[in-house]
Amino acid sequence: MARNDSQPSYQVLICLIEIWDLQDPKKPMEEPSSPLLIAEVESLQIEDSYRKLIGEASVKFPRGTVIKKTITQLNGEEYNSKITANMDDNGVLVTTRTDSKLATVADFKVGQRIRIRLGYLNPMPNSEDLDIMASMKPNKQGKSIFNDSDMLNKYKKKMEILFDGYITKCSISTPIEIKCENLASRLKKISCPKVIASKNMTVNDFLADDGKYKLLKDSGLSLHPDTKACEINIGKVNLTTDLTVADVLTEWGKYKVFAYVKYHNETPCIAVGRSYFSNPGKDSILNDDPNAEPKKILFDYNVAQDGLTLMDTDKAFLAVEATALTNDSKFYHITVRRNPDYDSSKEGSKKYQVLNETKLSKKAMKLGATPLTKSKDKVDLKQYNVIPYMSRKIGISKEDLLDEAIKYLESYNMNGIEGSLTLFGDFALKTATKVELVDNRYPEKNGYYLVDEVSTSFGTGGYRQTIKLPYCISKIKKEKTDE
Repeated sequence: MARNDSQPSYQVLICLIEIWDLQDPKKPMEEPSSPLLIAEVESLQIEDSYRKLIGEASVKFPRGTVIKKTITQLNGEEYNSKITANMDDNGVLVTTRTDSKLATVADFKVGQRIRIRLGYLNPMPNSEDLDIMASMKPNKQGKSIFNDSDMLNKYKKKMEILFDGYITKCSISTPIEIKCENLASRLKKISCPKVIASKNMTVNDFLADDGKYKLLKDSGLSLHPDTKACEINIGKVNLTTDLTVADVLTEWGKYKVFAYVKYHNETPCIAVGRSYFSNPGKDSILNDDPNAEPKKILFDYNVAQDGLTLMDTDKAFLAVEATALTNDSKFYHITVRRNPDYDSSKEGSKKYQVLNETKLSKKAMKLGATPLTKSKDKVDLKQYNVIPYMSRKIGISKEDLLDEAIKYLESYNMNGIEGSLTLFGDFALKTATKVELVDNRYPEKNGYYLVDEVSTSFGTGGYRQTIKLPYCISKIKKEKTDE
């Protein structure tokens, strides 16, 4: 493949870590007047998944890391006064500013806000990136990204925000290492009101600014507009004051309703979606950002390490474990597979088998409930590729759940590809996004995938993102050509 300006043969890693004391916990997005700035790290790791409400990050700084403060009108006079002058052995007057200092453990405190930006610079001849690279050090006028807002803004535009959150742990020795949690960590400190809810409650009732309970109030976060437009039904919910908002949103994950941090116009919000992939509705994770163009991953350029594996694609060894939430807030499970003894020529031969059905209670049996299968034996499905499925309908009948499971089994796109990919940091990917894989050598991989988890690493080993791809949404359609 020919290389061009959009595909440089090498790039320079850049980062910017901003740390500041939060003045008002209820306003975590309030911009700091003079944050601590660090533009060097030894290693950095960020974990992001829509299945986990609170993402994490860890940062390790090398010995000799320099911390600088940004210069504003408020602290400009103080900055100018922090100058020392010394005469060296050759009679040359050397001036230094004491706003810069080596990092120590005392510079970091639990509860401080932290923002991490990562990116690349393209050091091609005559590129403006060369000037941006040079701006990390003072020019002849003494200006740099640390004391000139224009230079700093240009520097920031070359990076993406990969993490926004709070410092939760600090090392007590060098090299300095800090542990962080994303902005949803604040929800662990907000208690829920006592709620005895009726049926058919929605996410909006609990999380929207104009909802009934406003659980996100005082967190600095709001419900994402795309989620609010969905009106996701979550059934009957009871809350006590012993629970935090984080407890509640994490509990929803058991119902396959996942809450996670997602940006809207550069503002972090709480998004909520279902892991529903067969004929997905608006509330599906797949439609997290329906208008976004999937990032195109080229195997011969963007992939640092291929961790995808080819699995058995025989649908005879595919099973669907379907789950539904009953009206009394209990889970009901069935597993559906193709009947290995099915014979279409025989009358009464069933094409599908129902296995491992949840046992019905004696109370339900007295009320007329009947199981779908008479077998009580638990079938071992180790040789099968078992796909989880969660019905969106609360209180769905067993027969309708079986029908949904069969449709899901038939429509499942079993392309046989699963695993992970390690990419260079070209895309700054986040969880719950769609990507397009293009491999000219092995086109079996080609298709649109959902990014389940993203593990970002940055440091002396480079800038890498390892993405987990558990599901191929669809294959790439070949364009018809006139013969």
